[in-house]
Amino acid sequence: MSETRWVPLGTTARFWTWALVGFATWAVAASWLIRLACHQVTWRGDLPMAGACYSDLPFLYSARGMAEGNFPYVSPDALLEYPVLQTVIASLTGMFTYWIGGDRSVHTAQSIYFDVNVAVLLAVWIVTVLILARLVVHPRFAVVVALAPAVAATAAINWDLFPVLTVVAAIWFFRRESWVLGGVMLGLGTALKLWPFLLLGALIVVGIRTRTFRPMIAAGLAAAGTWVAVNLPFYLLDPQQWSFFWSFSSDRGAGFSSVYHVWNVALAPQIGAPTLSAETINVLAYGGFALCCLAVLGIGLLAPKTPTIEQLSLLIVAAFVLTNKVYSPQFVLWLVPLVILARPKMAQFLAWQVIEVFHWIAIFNWLHHATPESGLAQFWTAVYAVAVILHVIAVVAICAATVTDVMRGRAPRDLVPLSATVNPAETAPQGAGSSVRKEGVTHG
Repeated sequence: MSETRWVPLGTTARFWTWALVGFATWAVAASWLIRLACHQVTWRGDLPMAGACYSDLPFLYSARGMAEGNFPYVSPDALLEYPVLQTVIASLTGMFTYWIGGDRSVHTAQSIYFDVNVAVLLAVWIVTVLILARLVVHPRFAVVVALAPAVAATAAINWDLFPVLTVVAAIWFFRRESWVLGGVMLGLGTALKLWPFLLLGALIVVGIRTRTFRPMIAAGLAAAGTWVAVNLPFYLLDPQQWSFFWSFSSDRGAGFSSVYHVWNVALAPQIGAPTLSAETINVLAYGGFALCCLAVLGIGLLAPKTPTIEQLSLLIVAAFVLTNKVYSPQFVLWLVPLVILARPKMAQFLAWQVIEVFHWIAIFNWLHHATPESGLAQFWTAVYAVAVILHVIAVVAICAATVTDVMRGRAPRDLVPLSATVNPAETAPQGAGSSVRKEGVTHG
């Protein structure tokens, strides 16, 4: 399968690569600069601009015992509520911070830990953008992803860029019919965060429609085998730490950005309706996601043409985002590459980004001001509710447009005029419209 390299007019491939590196660096640097006030003063979250400053990274370093030299999978006194690989990343950067920080003040150590992790996240985002540049239908979409406002706002909150990298890499392998390597990437992603495993659903839908099951079986077995190979040693090393993520996930309540939490704290009290119990939320979340998956299967089977893996992946991951009981502002990172790969429409993408940035500001400022003694509590509660509702509407709108494309038989490449492409004489650009003709599995 031939490979097309996008080269903007008047430039070289090397220049284009370094330009994308610069754009990606700017986004993560902006995420660091947004938190400069907390970096210099305090990470406790009591600054007036707490909504802009907050990051899980320094909080976890002090709250989980890493500031005292206790590390997950090394000490039973430190437990992190993350899957294995994310816990390993947190632990390794924590050990490095403790090694170079020594007995410095907690705030200084937190800031060092934050800086170390942001440097790692920068490298991850650069690699992600460079891979994505080989998948998009036009180079401008790689630029807009690299500079995405939601990335600048939320990249430094947690380690969510890691699973994003594995998902983009998996799609890159799937484009090349490397089903096993793509599955390995999804297995690594699932060891970082559970949601990358959902992309196997896209392969299942395409496999059922085309009756070509080898890709989904190969990718599924590779993903499962990789996940077991990564998890088993850590389970044997420290069963308590390994199982803490699962128990924490099952027992935790609705996340602040979920529709269930908005109902309980903002909408239900206003209309005198009962709030949702934890058991009810679990039923609604799992049941709602199951129904959405059935709907995606139906859409995939009824469409006039086989949908692309990217289109189906976006619908499945978005359904999980909307129905899951836990949603945090940085989870928008999961959708950024999928949206641009499945529906490369610049105006819709940028409008959605503006809403997600507003959502990020509203959530953390509501958390900062939502106290009984705060005179702004009622105002920020209203802003918080509006922000979450707008976030839901924006994601649903993108999904609805994607479903319309699928039901009209339009692939992502069909949404970009041929005259706008850089190499119109080429056939489908690498990653932009190739298909596995022998297997019948189409890509975007």
